[in-house]
Amino acid sequence: MILGKRDDTTIVDLENHIGVEKIEILNNLSSSYQNSEPQKALELATEALNLSIKKNAATQEAKSLYNIGESYRAMGENIKSLENLLSAHKKAIQLSDKEMIAKTSNSLGRLNRFFGDFSEALDYHKLALNIFTEINDKEGVASSLINIGVVYRNLGDSEKALEYYNKALTICRENNFNNELTNALVSIGNIHWYDNENKKALSFYNEAKKITEDQGIMAEAASGITNNIGNAYRNMGEYDKALEYYKQSLKNNQLAGDQNMIAIVLKNRGITYKKKGNYSKAIKDFNESKLIATKIQLLRVVKEDLQNLAETYSLLGNFKKAFEIHKEFTRLKDSLDNQESRNRLLMLQLQHTEKEKEQLATIEQKENALVSTKKSNLRNYIILISLLISITVLVILSRFRRKMKNHKELLEQNADLERRVEERTRRLRQENERRKIAQEQAELANEAKNNFLATISHEVRTPINAIIGFCDLTIKSNIDKIHQENLTRVKDSSAHLLALIKDILDYSQIEGGNYELKKETFDLNKLIESVINAFYLDADSKNIKLSFNKENTIPKYYTGDADAVRQVLYNLIGNGLKFTEEGEVSVSIKVDEIIAKEEKVKLRIDVKDTGIGISQLKQKLIFKGFTQADGSSSRKYGGAGLGLTLSKHFIEMMDGDIWVKSKKGSGSTFSFNVILKENKKKVSKDLKAITDKKKPMHILVAEDNFLNAQVVAAFLKRLGHTSKVVNNGLEAIEILTKEEFDAILMDIEMPKMDGIEATIAIRLGKKNIINPDIPIIALTAHALKDYEEKSFKAGMNSYLTKPVDIDKLSEILIAV
Repeated sequence: MILGKRDDTTIVDLENHIGVEKIEILNNLSSSYQNSEPQKALELATEALNLSIKKNAATQEAKSLYNIGESYRAMGENIKSLENLLSAHKKAIQLSDKEMIAKTSNSLGRLNRFFGDFSEALDYHKLALNIFTEINDKEGVASSLINIGVVYRNLGDSEKALEYYNKALTICRENNFNNELTNALVSIGNIHWYDNENKKALSFYNEAKKITEDQGIMAEAASGITNNIGNAYRNMGEYDKALEYYKQSLKNNQLAGDQNMIAIVLKNRGITYKKKGNYSKAIKDFNESKLIATKIQLLRVVKEDLQNLAETYSLLGNFKKAFEIHKEFTRLKDSLDNQESRNRLLMLQLQHTEKEKEQLATIEQKENALVSTKKSNLRNYIILISLLISITVLVILSRFRRKMKNHKELLEQNADLERRVEERTRRLRQENERRKIAQEQAELANEAKNNFLATISHEVRTPINAIIGFCDLTIKSNIDKIHQENLTRVKDSSAHLLALIKDILDYSQIEGGNYELKKETFDLNKLIESVINAFYLDADSKNIKLSFNKENTIPKYYTGDADAVRQVLYNLIGNGLKFTEEGEVSVSIKVDEIIAKEEKVKLRIDVKDTGIGISQLKQKLIFKGFTQADGSSSRKYGGAGLGLTLSKHFIEMMDGDIWVKSKKGSGSTFSFNVILKENKKKVSKDLKAITDKKKPMHILVAEDNFLNAQVVAAFLKRLGHTSKVVNNGLEAIEILTKEEFDAILMDIEMPKMDGIEATIAIRLGKKNIINPDIPIIALTAHALKDYEEKSFKAGMNSYLTKPVDIDKLSEILIAV
């Protein structure tokens, strides 16, 4: 095809022909319009299809379906394209049209590459390769080899891709297939470009460009050669050369009417202008590219244009515009991800439907073949009867009646088989629909559950953070010992309340497979004492003795998930007190095994009570979720029955085990062992020693809750730092343009602009913010892992949950 031209003399021919010749002309016209005017191509192919069906022209019907599929593919309507290409493929198989089978196979392979199903794509391209080889279509063989190479390139196997590209290159050079030769050269150039070998890429691109200029052709991949050359020069930093080639590429594609390539070239030229610092031209190109790409539904290019626009406005210092466009980019990205998932599902459904149809067609063909065989046998018997009628009339008649009876039974069996196939197909469709609805309902329920848990976590932790914070501040001030003990119990009891809430949150995360053990250094003695202290008032009110015994040889400091160990102890001691009316609850700890090579210790902890006990039958059930030893227990003693389930999960994650010894009416002993890494370096408890390690810092606190802000400010003051408090993300951004800080403590949930949005804004605002790389620490009441991941993804450096631990806060500030 001559670059930028279309042979429209066929339009005149169209008016002078009717019947199959007219259909053929319509299909040829449709093929010529597919890249430049896909909507026009679709209309012509649709008219050809209607005429083909009317004239019963099966070969042209397959070609019309193929052209409709290719037109939809050019328009970005990939599901509709898949549906029509599958129909064309099926029709070609029925007609034994090998060339059309191979062409549709290559097209279906390209679509499956788009959907990410590279295995299916490879099968289709290899089928095309085999058929083109069989019919000795060497140009088709070369095209299929290039397509297979593209699949391997998408899979990351550049070596395998080059092997197929070079095979295609050899065939094209030997046979002067200039179209496919150009495609092979560009494909090899792309491999080198992806590997940042720009000079090697240019050598292949330039050879391909020379062929198109000498021969006056425009192959499928060659329509973007000058664009590719521009990309290579841009990567090499030769921006003026890159701009020259983008200008040439735009001119060629405008002549050809290729809107897809025009949008892509404008985007690439915009990136080059942005790198040169010519922001106004960059914005103009990005906006033009976005307009064209939006019109033709080339949404991947629209997404890249929005991202580049946001970065360019940020570089210009127009932060407000950059932030608005970035939000639009995020919405489109999420929409594209969802659409990609939906397209993948629709593709699988279409392929499943086609396979069902093929199976039914196979059954029908077998039935027809069987009936045909029976008719042939009947004809033979009639001939035999004619030849032997004088000798064996009675025998032949008897056999004939018997065969007719068998034939009738066979027809009845076939009818019954057909009914069963139809019924099976109907049930499969209903089952698929039920599964789809159930999946959607499960997703909605899971989303609602996660939102509820996130809200519970945030709303409960916020006030408790203030309680624990003020208790901690007061305990460490100059007050008498009795008040210190009372406030310590208030603090530990508040921590116990958080543990009850954490049971539900942790169960949700473990159930979803999202919980991961933390690694932190902790004092085991202090941990156990704080848990026991939390239950002091409960034990005292019931006149129950609460004791703690340990071996003297037990190490004090460990590295592991302190929250998990604490949660197990809360649950076991809490259960012991809950089901004990009189007597005592004792906690004992000893070393089971020392693993010297790994510097680990296997500990055994027993929690013994003199309570109601558990029957042998119920002991098998208590570690299951929402279960207690007696259904009446939850009404009498309270609790949801989650604690032991969570404890079992935590202990197994720490390579341990949990078991119970009990007898109804004689108390219970819950025992568990865990393997923890011993930390032989003593953890410093001297706050002054910690704060002396780093000079005083000036810290911005973004927190909308007044009490929590006061707690954090007081903690920072005790650590020797100064602070300034703002109420939301917008105020944080405003003050960061005027005043310099060493770090930010950022709450997640705030009015006007939340912490995630504010962090993204800070990281983008390189022309407005004094220090856009300032360390940002999330300080939030959200405890779910999703929020931690969102925080780091937005650009935060660390993450602390409320209630705030002053020692952890100090360590993080030292680290940043």
